[in-house]
Formats: sequence, structure tokens, C-alpha cells
Amino acid sequence: MESQPTLGDDGEVSHDAAMDHPDVVVVGAGVAGLGAAALLANEHGRKVEVFERAPFVGGRTASFVGDQGGLTIDGRTLDASGFRKALAHAGTFVARAEPDLDEMLGRGLLDGCTVEAGGHGLFWGERSRVACLLERLGERVEMPVNRGLAYVDHEDADRMVQVEGGRAYPWMSPAGYASTRDALRDMATVTPEDLRDLMHVSLAAWLEERALHPEAYRFIKVLAASQTGMADPAMTPAGDFLGYMMAARPLGMNLVTGSVATVPEPGPIAIPLAFERVLLAHGGRVHRGRGVRRLLVEENRVRGVELFDGSTVESPAVIVTLPPKHARKVVGTAGPTPEATWGAGFLTGLYGLRRDVWAERGVDEPSFVFMPEVLSEGYVGAVDLVMATLGSWGHRTPPGLHDFYFSTALIDREMRDKDLVGRVVDWSDAWLRRTFEVEPEFVLWTAAPEAYGTWRRIGEDRPDVASSEVAGLFFAGDQYGRRLWGGGIDGAALSAVLCVDAITGGDSENEIFPWYHRGLPE
Repeated sequence: MESQPTLGDDGEVSHDAAMDHPDVVVVGAGVAGLGAAALLANEHGRKVEVFERAPFVGGRTASFVGDQGGLTIDGRTLDASGFRKALAHAGTFVARAEPDLDEMLGRGLLDGCTVEAGGHGLFWGERSRVACLLERLGERVEMPVNRGLAYVDHEDADRMVQVEGGRAYPWMSPAGYASTRDALRDMATVTPEDLRDLMHVSLAAWLEERALHPEAYRFIKVLAASQTGMADPAMTPAGDFLGYMMAARPLGMNLVTGSVATVPEPGPIAIPLAFERVLLAHGGRVHRGRGVRRLLVEENRVRGVELFDGSTVESPAVIVTLPPKHARKVVGTAGPTPEATWGAGFLTGLYGLRRDVWAERGVDEPSFVFMPEVLSEGYVGAVDLVMATLGSWGHRTPPGLHDFYFSTALIDREMRDKDLVGRVVDWSDAWLRRTFEVEPEFVLWTAAPEAYGTWRRIGEDRPDVASSEVAGLFFAGDQYGRRLWGGGIDGAALSAVLCVDAITGGDSENEIFPWYHRGLPE
């Protein structure tokens, strides 16, 4: 099968007619870039041109659908080689494939399956920040949530328990559950002002102040890792995690009733594609396969950008969505300092099964399932696994196939260590086969070292959405915004709106988001 076109080229895929001077140039067509572009065009009448180095949109939300022996993304069909190149554009690589990718695709084993670059857990589903922004723009993306919570104790004969709403967690002692309830109550009563003050405090320090029972600490640590992509509470800013817990009460959502979402076929890429529709409807354009080489600046003011093909585009405003670690490649010293950053990533395994193995063990298939502390030696934090059958939440698999997902949070240097990754994959694979006595149809593990962004050390502020050095230079993404909390898709949506407000002087933040989704108070 031919990849169309060859991915990874810096040259253009197609050339448009000569562009007039746009009001705003956006570098990168991910959630933040296309979200900001759509809002600028739809509500502020700005002429916006978006440039994306990859031949598809989505950034880290890249997702694929198996179709007739290939994988499709954004209207393109890829073979195994093209798939690997596409993953590289999203900062992701294949950690293991059984059978190998060529055979997997050649036999059509992924046909009808939705496959993601890394893993994505969208908290609050259709009541999330990104859903609020989509609604404001007249779009909707289906984001079904889990239905149930379950726990697996691999140290106790792989005991599996289904959690019942309003009842004590059955794997905890009475003292452990009481401590957990106290901690959850404290989290639910956090205020936005508290979040602001806790951004420079680690989650470990916040939890240790409460002298939690070990069972409570263990549970909250796993919950935090699933929300922030950080396995070690000592590396987790308390405010970034507690913001999600603050939102739980007004939203009336929790893990038992359902709060973690997926996106059915074609996967999370549906979100930036929805933003693109709005942008195109209001005269904007997205240029796939046309990367920006550098920012053009004159007398500390933005003049435009130079593309990799040598052409230039003049504009008084440029939004850069490359992560802080990489932004200087385009903006030079006007970008945030790359030192002292680290990547929060997800290692994700997708298994194709022909049985509902959860039901056989008394667990509801649409549950969010967690299994804590399967490995520890050599890792920054203990390896806590979360598991799900996302196809039971929303359409992501063909009839008769059950997708079984593993996911765990690792930092970037762990993700690039073949031994550390291999140990997680080997342990998970052996546990699945032994516990359920099942032979998978296929196995596909992907590693995304910066899936949840590149984070700064606790105690350091995020770069703001407006440059303090160059007039007309702005930033958007899940780690940009002096008032931002959270990360991933959720953070990118808020950052996009904060960026638009900085450009226009408007107040879209308060108009689009309820109080619990807004940025930190001044």
C-alpha cells in the first residue's frame, strides 16, 4: 500500500495561491492552535492562516482508524511505514507490535479499530473545557464517559472488585476508607484562590500535611497520575491536580458514575477537525505539510514567518503552539527557556480480544479499572496501571472485538529507556494472558514521552500566552499561560482562549467557561 503523501517531509503538500497578509498566523494545527484560530475567526472576524508541518492536523491528538489493511488519518491512508512516521509527528513511537505492523495491517487485524498516538483521558467528557469551547463555536464532538469503577489487587490472587456508588471501597480497611473520604472532601472544597496558592506546592507535600492512611495515599496517587500524567506526587503541582477535584462537586461527576471520557471513531483528532470546520467557514485556512522555519521580527515586533519552502508570510501577530521545550526552534531567544523541563508521558497498550474478559471476572466492561504499584524499582514513581475497554464506552472497534487498554504514566527519560518500557510491557502482557487465559488477536504498545506536555519544576511559573519581549508574539498550548492550571487537551482548550483574550482584549474566558473551568484568579 502506498502512503500518501510521504510523511516527514518539510516541503509542502500542496501550494495555495499567494496569501494576502493575514491578521494572525498560527504555527501548529493541534487543539490549541486550531481552537484559537477558530475563535479568532468566528467571534472576532480575524483572517487566520494556520501552518502545520505534518501533512495532517491534530498534533498530539493524532488518531487513526484501521481500514482495508491500512490506517487512515485526516483523509490519508497509511501503510506501516507511514504510520510510524505519522506517530513521530505526534511525538510517539511503537514500543511493541505483535505480530509486526506489516503483518498486522496486511491481515486487516486493525480494520475498524480506532488507534491513538499514545493515550488520551479526557476528564468530564462533554462537560469539559474543550466541550465548552466546541459548544461556543457551534460544534459538538461525542465524548462518552466510563460507566463504573473497578479495582484489581495483583498481590491478592488478582482479586477484582466492582465499586458500588455510595458504599465503602471494598479493598480498603475502614480506617483507610475514612481517610480517603476525608481527603476527597478536602479536595472538593478547594477554591480557585487555593489553587493559585498551591501551584508552587507539590501534591506530595499537600497530601503529607493530612497524614493520610497508606491506602488513601495509594488511591489518590493513582487518581492523580491518571489525570496529570505524573506518577510521582513529588513532581505534581498540587494545584494542577486539585483543580480537577474542585470541579467534581459542581459537575456532579465522579469515577463511579462516570467522569473519564474517550472519543469514538475517528478518535481525539475529531476535536481539532471540528475547530478546522469553523475556521474554514469563516474564511481561514489550514496549510498541511507547510512548516514554519522561523519567526520574522523587526525592532522587537513580529513581522511574520518564514516557511521551510523559503517563502514568507507577513502578519502583525503570530501564535506559536510548539511546546515550551521546542518553541525556541522557531522563535529563537524570544521563546521560553527550555531548561528544567521534563515530559509527562503515557505508555499505552492496545490488545484485541474476542472475549469480554472483564464480565467473566464480575467487572462491568465500561468501567475505569485501576491496578496500583505493579513495578517500582528503577522508576521515578511506582508504575500504576489503569485499564479500560474503550470500545464499550463508544464505537471504536468492529463487531465481536473487545479492545483492552493498558496505560501508565512515565516521564520522558523513562519512556526512552528500552529496559524500563520493556519491563512494563512484559509485566502487563504476562499478567493479561495469565489472569484471563486469553490469546490476543494483536498487541500494539505506543509510547508518547510528552503526551501530557513538557512541565517545569515545581516553583516555576509557566510561560505566559503573550511574549514580554516581542510585540505580536503569542503562545498557546497545554503548558502556556500564567493563569493556566491542568494540562493535556483540557489545558490546551483553556490556553487557546486565554491567548485569544490576550490578542483581542476580550473576555471570552468568562463567557465560555463556568467558574470551575477558568484560569487561576489574579
